[in-house]
Amino acid sequence: MSAHPVEPPFGSAIPRPERTPESLRLALARVAPHRLGEMETQKNEAFALAAEHNNLGPIHQWLTIWAGEVEIERRPDLAARRRNAEHAVHTLDRDAPAWRSAMKELLAVVNEAREATA
Repeated sequence: MSAHPVEPPFGSAIPRPERTPESLRLALARVAPHRLGEMETQKNEAFALAAEHNNLGPIHQWLTIWAGEVEIERRPDLAARRRNAEHAVHTLDRDAPAWRSAMKELLAVVNEAREATA
């Protein structure tokens, strides 16, 4: 990834941040401040696991997850798709074909966000 943030697509609240803990935290504070506690808790867990196992894998995974979460939150198109899919998942019967479609849509949103930030 370049050292410069990517310009936001039309309708984005902020440019894509660099993939560092501080840049992701600052971006999340702008687009979804209500999620900062969740992010911090998961960061602490990742760093503790990394130290316990002498392995940076948990930190890399945390960066991947939260770069994707910030991407979704900063892009109204992805955020709306996720909200709609989550609503369907929580209100439809699990045996309904629409429930399975909503689960596929949730996965597609996460994959799109993670690919954009890879």
